[in-house]
Amino acid sequence: MKKIIPVLLVFLLIISSAGYSQENTSISDSRKMSMKKLLDYRFKGGFYSFEKLFFKSVTYPEQATQNCIIGIAIASFQVDCDGNIKLVTVKNPLHYGIDEQITGFFQATAGNWNTCKDDRYTRFEIPIQFTLEGTVTDSVNALLVFEGENPGYVCNGDDYYLKKAKKELEKGRGKRAMEYLDVLIKRNPYNNEYYEMKKKAISTSKRKKKKQ
Repeated sequence: MKKIIPVLLVFLLIISSAGYSQENTSISDSRKMSMKKLLDYRFKGGFYSFEKLFFKSVTYPEQATQNCIIGIAIASFQVDCDGNIKLVTVKNPLHYGIDEQITGFFQATAGNWNTCKDDRYTRFEIPIQFTLEGTVTDSVNALLVFEGENPGYVCNGDDYYLKKAKKELEKGRGKRAMEYLDVLIKRNPYNNEYYEMKKKAISTSKRKKKKQ
């Protein structure tokens, strides 16, 4: 009986982890499916024409590749029912010329949008991942994944920053942990674990200041 209990616990943990993973994946899949359907309806030629035009028009800025800039930028914009594009902004900006590439692309799509009769179909939020060849990073939450050539060396993967963040938190160095967590949040702004860890890092940093 004693041997059965640990086995059951392990089994329950596996089921729980799998359920959490499936839940996250389903949220991501649902978000992407919803945006694909909206693009199918509003963009001339549908999602795949939109995707093709994006990869044809956008480049990975050299300054971004040289600095190993990787992440998910979220393009937020509106296309009114007459087909006019406006209010193009980038949430979770990556800088180094990437944001300008994104906003420039969307502004250049003028004339490629179908009209509509309901304002429900005018708002868009498209997560676009910029990543580099050979770098292991999470792309589950991105609708579009732009993989550029590595700059002659492989950039650090997500695992590197996560291990560093956890190590700094264990040592009570919240400020240092935040530096690594900010990189991870840039790489995947949809990962709730990173925000929870950052809260802990901020709390640790505040306690340390009070002691001083």
